[in-house]
Amino acid sequence: MEIITSRPLIKAQKFVSKEELIKLVDIYMDRTFDEDIQVIEETGGIKEFENLLMVEFSQGLKSDEDPSERISHFGSNKKTDKEPPSFWKMCWQIFKDKILITLSVLGFISLVIGATLAEHPEYGWIEGFSILVSVVVIVLVTAINDYKKEKKFFELQSIHKSRQHFTILRDGSYKTIHPDEILVGDILKIDQGCIIPVDGVIITSHHLQVNEASLTGENDNLHKASYEKCIKKIEEYLENNVPGPNSKHDIPSPICISGTNVVEGAGEILVIAVGENSKEGRIKGLSIGEDEISPLKTKIDNLISRISNVAIAISFTSVFVLYIRFFIELGVGTTTWDTDDGIRTLIEFVVEGIIILVVSIPEGLPLTVTLTLAYAVKKMQQDHNLVKKIRACEIMGGADTICSDKTGTLTKNEMEVKSFSINAIIYQRSELSQLFQNHDDYLGFFKDAISLTTTARIDEDKREIGSKTELAMIKFLDSLGITDYQFIRDYYKGKIIAKNPFSSVRKRSSIIIQYNEDIKRIYVLGASEYILSSCTHTLTPQATINRIRKIQRTKSNKDINEMASEGLRTIGLAFKDLSESELDQVINIKNYHASLEETDLVLIGVLGIYDPPRDEVQKAIEDCKAASIKVRMVTGDNKDTAFSIAKSIGIANKNSLVLSGEEFRKEVEGIVCEKHRTEICECQNSKGNARIDVVGNIERFKEIIDNLDVLARSQPEDKYILVTGLKQLGHVVAVTGDGTNDAPALKKANIGFAMGISGTEMAREAADIILLDDNFSSIVKAVLWGRSIYENIQRFLQFQLSVNLTAVVVAIVGVVSIKSTVLTAVQLLWVNLIMNTFASLALATESPSESLLTRKPNSPKDSIITNLMYKHIFGQSFLQISVILAMVFAGEWFLPEYGNTSDMSVLVNPDDSSMVRSGRPYHLDGSKDYIDFYDDPDYGPSRHFTYIFNIFVLFQLFNEINSRKLRDEWWIFSNIRKSKFFIPIWLFTFVVQVIMVEFGSIAMSCHQEGLTVEQWFICVAWASSTLVWRFVLLLIPPFNLKSRVDEENG
Repeated sequence: MEIITSRPLIKAQKFVSKEELIKLVDIYMDRTFDEDIQVIEETGGIKEFENLLMVEFSQGLKSDEDPSERISHFGSNKKTDKEPPSFWKMCWQIFKDKILITLSVLGFISLVIGATLAEHPEYGWIEGFSILVSVVVIVLVTAINDYKKEKKFFELQSIHKSRQHFTILRDGSYKTIHPDEILVGDILKIDQGCIIPVDGVIITSHHLQVNEASLTGENDNLHKASYEKCIKKIEEYLENNVPGPNSKHDIPSPICISGTNVVEGAGEILVIAVGENSKEGRIKGLSIGEDEISPLKTKIDNLISRISNVAIAISFTSVFVLYIRFFIELGVGTTTWDTDDGIRTLIEFVVEGIIILVVSIPEGLPLTVTLTLAYAVKKMQQDHNLVKKIRACEIMGGADTICSDKTGTLTKNEMEVKSFSINAIIYQRSELSQLFQNHDDYLGFFKDAISLTTTARIDEDKREIGSKTELAMIKFLDSLGITDYQFIRDYYKGKIIAKNPFSSVRKRSSIIIQYNEDIKRIYVLGASEYILSSCTHTLTPQATINRIRKIQRTKSNKDINEMASEGLRTIGLAFKDLSESELDQVINIKNYHASLEETDLVLIGVLGIYDPPRDEVQKAIEDCKAASIKVRMVTGDNKDTAFSIAKSIGIANKNSLVLSGEEFRKEVEGIVCEKHRTEICECQNSKGNARIDVVGNIERFKEIIDNLDVLARSQPEDKYILVTGLKQLGHVVAVTGDGTNDAPALKKANIGFAMGISGTEMAREAADIILLDDNFSSIVKAVLWGRSIYENIQRFLQFQLSVNLTAVVVAIVGVVSIKSTVLTAVQLLWVNLIMNTFASLALATESPSESLLTRKPNSPKDSIITNLMYKHIFGQSFLQISVILAMVFAGEWFLPEYGNTSDMSVLVNPDDSSMVRSGRPYHLDGSKDYIDFYDDPDYGPSRHFTYIFNIFVLFQLFNEINSRKLRDEWWIFSNIRKSKFFIPIWLFTFVVQVIMVEFGSIAMSCHQEGLTVEQWFICVAWASSTLVWRFVLLLIPPFNLKSRVDEENG
């Protein structure tokens, strides 16, 4: 690797070169201690960048400057988004599936042999061609589904990106622009939750922390600071420390990298690289991860692989037996050798083996999986679930735990101030207007505290910008006739000494201002119990400051609990006028939090903000309980508020355990490395030595988890611990998230749901499914579809394996006994391809029933074929094999002939003219029976075997009705009319079967005259016996085939 040495940046012509700026970023990426800071220092400090980039930090770029010169020199930040893969590229990726390749090879072989060596090459090619058509259909259906899904996700991302806006400084004023318009030299504001769109150098910072996991894979939050602060940090560090090999992040860096996310704090950066010259732009596309193989696909692929192995063995054995029999017959003289006929016969034996192989492999199964998923993904989108990763659809069927955010997911995210506690007295909203009118001085403290500690606003177009909690406070000011909150912010903008943005760890935000010539004041806003515990005094409505006595503190705590018990989010407001000694501590960032935010504050009051639960969420929770899915609420609210909301919607009850995030972490001892049992370890995020996170005290986790319904005052790390522990215990976990810090938990969970409306870009990227409406009830619909996918595939498996088992046994017996498969290649085409395709449509698109939510989740360890399914597969196959073989070997004794016996195409049964003549091509001893008539165009295929073909197909049609039920239900027709496709497809298949039998003639290996009406009734009667037989099977207990983690699971 090239070693990049630090040296000062040099101005080339008007601007510094872009290569110099790129090297500065690379020096930071390869830093061992402070090399990036050294470069800036040797260049002349951060102020020299004003000269290098022709910009004043206090003014920003000029609006009348022609941007084309900067774009020409440094490049544009307009990114070319990765387009979805082309449709044909998707087709090629899908075709590379080994099952599809196997089918293609078999189809091609069958096509060539059928067109050149078959008895009737004019239609012998049809079977092979149809198999290839089947492969094409599978590829096209899958590709169309994937293409639509990718296109929809791309459109959604484009919509979100079009809504992205950043604040920059131009002409001394802050303006909002799209990231595409950002130029090198711009002064860009960054704050918590944003993904930095450019590379930059920090000019000002306020407790800034950035996560660079998207680039480095390291999940630690890194401190960032302005150049001046970094220089001071270096001086302090070197007084007592010596840099070592692990000192890379001991000192904060002023360099921010594109694509990384701000997890805490705020600041302003000077843009030094954009677009393809930024670090993100330079590495984009170099690391493309492969999609994880879904559990269901693993089961299906292994099932098909096992069946294929057995099929190959059976096929080979059948051909071997035919060859042995042929040569024995030659040896004993029952058959004479004729070169042309002999060669053709030997080739036909190979064809028979291929037919058995094709019959044995459930080639309709991949199509069924494709259709099922395609149908489900489309329907899930209508239910506001945008599926990013197909495997998530399947996994949701097995989810037994959902860890859900509260705000916006379980609640409406329509926050409103309902009450306010002043001086330990609660006032309802209706009383506050009058109260504030009579106390102007108090109102001044109140509105300044809200205006300066929040950033939410309502713009000229009435668009609401910012967090819903802050907007509730701004709207409350507006209801009091106070509309100058933005004026207050602008007035104090130049008088801000320091500020500390809201943090989910500290649960507060603060700002220090030069209030007037004599007073420097800190305003603090945050979680009420945190604020109250930091206050020693209270502000009365008369604007006097009184010490908080013990009885008053008890009453204030009681007020907070009372508001929280009503489901109100309680927000405390406080202030303090700072002494000179306190103000000196602002310089020391380490002491800023404790010394100023958390001691000797004056309580202004406590707001009670209500966010009503969604109307439909209570029923959704009830549905989850009925479905054996445990729902847990994870929220930043305090325990009383969280419990009140959780109880009102059915998540919690009087026996529920409610823990704060801090209590939870202490109980379970956080996250540790599985190998080293330490929080910090030497494991690298690389293959072969990857760190595996586990809960520190899993035994304690086991003890508390069953009753833990609410996790309050939680941080994103707590959600990650919760998900990790649940997965460690074998649960299938779904989790919701909207924030940048939720990304680790979303990735860790089996299924991650990101909010489509309120979620950050990083959360959506990490998720498997995007909730387009941010609604919890949509998750329940995803569960329903997940279970439906699994059952639809089980339905088809139950049907498909019955068909295949019957067909292969009949084919083998026919090949060995009468030297021919009972059903011809073209007939098997219909049975194995067309029937399966139609059955896929009929069974794979069964709409989910609400009864699915009354069952337990599917376990990943269970076999996809249940004991009940085995019973019906083998039971129905036994009936069909028995009937078909009885007809093959004794059909001439009980299958009536209603045709005109004078018709030459109807050969008379010599033993009973009222019955059909034997259509077996050879006798059991190998001598000819019907084979010569079959090859004679005046006679063609027999009525006997036309019966058999028709009854076989009708058996499958009636068994298709049986296959809709998987659990020994008595009434097989329940909800059949709700299935959109089943009845039409069933009737269509029946009609096509009639056409094939009556008009297919030699092409379909059917009798030239087809079957009479009476014979059709006989066929229907025999085939419908499968419905009656099912009732007999219901009386038989399931086969004792214990469900296990079988080879389907790999």
